[in-house]
Amino acid sequence: MTSKISYFKFIESDIRHRGWLAALNAVLLFLILPVYTLLSFDNLKTQGRYKAGSEEFSNWAGSTFPGFFNGYTNRYFAGLIIILAILCAVTGFSYLHSRDKQDFYHSMPVRRVQWFAISYWSGIILFMVPYLLFALSALLIGQAHGIMNTSVLSSCLFSMLGAILGFLICYHTSILAMFLTGRIVTGVLASLVLLVYGNIITILMDGLAAKFFSTWVSRSPIVLQEIIGYMTPATLFSWILRTTIRHTASPVILISAVLCAAVLLGAALLIYKYYPAEAAENALAFPKSAPVVKFLIAVPTALFIGLFIDTFSGGSGSLWIIFISIFTVLLLCLLIEFIYHQDLRQLLAGKVSSALSLCTVVGILCILQFDLFGYDSYLPKENKLADMSVYTDNFSGYFAYPESYKGVSYDQLNAPGAVITDYQAIYQLAAEGIENLKQGITPQWINRGSDTEDTAVVTMRFGLSNGKDAYRQYAVDKTALLNALKQACESETYRKELFPVFHLNQEEIRGVSLQDLYYQPAAMTLSKEEQNQLLDAYKKDVLNADISELQYDSPLGELQVEIPDIYAAEQVSGKQVPNIRFGQFYIYRSYTNTLSMLEKYGYKLRTEISPEDVAVMTYYPNENTVSGGVYTKDAAADYSTINAQKSSYDYSFGDGIPVTSPEEIQKLLDQISYDECSGLLGNYKTPTGSVEITLNGKAYPNSYAVYGE
Repeated sequence: MTSKISYFKFIESDIRHRGWLAALNAVLLFLILPVYTLLSFDNLKTQGRYKAGSEEFSNWAGSTFPGFFNGYTNRYFAGLIIILAILCAVTGFSYLHSRDKQDFYHSMPVRRVQWFAISYWSGIILFMVPYLLFALSALLIGQAHGIMNTSVLSSCLFSMLGAILGFLICYHTSILAMFLTGRIVTGVLASLVLLVYGNIITILMDGLAAKFFSTWVSRSPIVLQEIIGYMTPATLFSWILRTTIRHTASPVILISAVLCAAVLLGAALLIYKYYPAEAAENALAFPKSAPVVKFLIAVPTALFIGLFIDTFSGGSGSLWIIFISIFTVLLLCLLIEFIYHQDLRQLLAGKVSSALSLCTVVGILCILQFDLFGYDSYLPKENKLADMSVYTDNFSGYFAYPESYKGVSYDQLNAPGAVITDYQAIYQLAAEGIENLKQGITPQWINRGSDTEDTAVVTMRFGLSNGKDAYRQYAVDKTALLNALKQACESETYRKELFPVFHLNQEEIRGVSLQDLYYQPAAMTLSKEEQNQLLDAYKKDVLNADISELQYDSPLGELQVEIPDIYAAEQVSGKQVPNIRFGQFYIYRSYTNTLSMLEKYGYKLRTEISPEDVAVMTYYPNENTVSGGVYTKDAAADYSTINAQKSSYDYSFGDGIPVTSPEEIQKLLDQISYDECSGLLGNYKTPTGSVEITLNGKAYPNSYAVYGE
């Protein structure tokens, strides 16, 4: 039995044998930790706003500096951790891939488990010693520059824990790969495959469906996403880096990281126990697994390469992905057989696995290309529906939800209040979307910039009576969508979910501002009670608003509210938390309660810009009013002064036309409105041009759309 002294001597000997790796680790970690830290501080000194003791400097110290220790804010270090982990595993267990070395090691009176432990702990020491040494150096550099405090130190230590866990996950993955192969080259390749295999499958599932199915919506269950993430070393490694720097690593993630590392290590030990001596210098340690490995690598890799190359085709269809995938799977089968046998005469060996791989790729592509399972034409029967929900991306240009400013993932489509039980109009809209699809009017066609004035892309959730949800996206007529929304908004619950003002916690609001046609937000001097009364009046107006008005009428202005900035709050402990302002609480002519309350408090919305307030005005006609740089007769008719100057200004080169005539200034002012929003469902009318107006006393212009009479 090996004594403790001789056991540690074995480890010492192994480290000396890998002295080149120890030196490489030390040099690279020295450059990536203390040297990189010093360079970062020197760079900060050249930026005046990062002076020592300033708020920006403190924020940087709390958010960026801890990421130096695990690679989250230095991606070079994150990649280096993976590379060093693979090097430590490959150099430590490369003796398995040499028959002479394997015979020598296993002939000695040392059990396999002990040989494993010797190489394993040597690799750990080769990384850990220089890492901890230079991490300490980086901490001392931070202390010398005056950024260290209890909070920053805690973040740095937690970040170091993330780096160590990330290294162990990658290290154990590479060790397992070495035990599954018989050559160093295949061991390295297997390490990379095991690290990212789950990610590739996930990308393929979503990417292929999005490419071939026009109604595809990426709505994988959160639980499934987490399971895939926990089972994929590369994803788990990324999660660890991201969450440890922010102190947001849940016990589940930390436990999962430890369990993942333990499972990988246990699997490696189990395989090592049965590792055959004849496996050395063969591509795979277990030859019987060759057809399975070939199939598992060739099929997803061919589809992935096809999907990747197709991204360069500019969305020209699916022919490229089909051709490239089939061609690639054939090449991969030949390449894998060459790696197995190292003999060109054996390229056609493994005909069964090659044929199966080819047929699988062709079968998958046929199912996708011809939609053999009817994904795009799927419409559940009404008697199998419990409820529905609808969402359009146009909402994002009209609504601003406070959840997005609080770091909360808000999903308007799946929110409980967004459920529509009286779903006949929405259901009919889905049927219309399927008919549009048959005519070539698809969401992808709309998103590529086709004429979308009358069409919108919607995402629908079908709440099935069995408790499951199905998701699809369609291109539908805006008028039909607006009518469906009007029916849905007959429910007060739905309105309160749809409009962001009902998501506000009024106790958190620190101030309210008013913005009108002048685009100069004015902070309102209101007591807390008056502020709440104004917002309550706005809520009443929203509950009674005609949904059509929100699409076809221009607002008079908007309310903007200020709430604490939670992201800044994380970095300014003990100081006054700054505010963040967001608005899009639009005010229309029919909002009488809000307008009366504003007037009561002495505030009035300006619905017109006075010509006396205009310092500079520049007009930009739309391209459809210009032909070869010359304005058409119809375009020039209303703007005689502008037309007279057309020879001096060419819009095709982006030049605007100065407007100085009082009559033309007034004419343009009469044709602008508050256009910070383009309507609930996007643009509903096409402007004839745009105008930039610099108001007196302002250094920069405001831009307005100009609509003809």
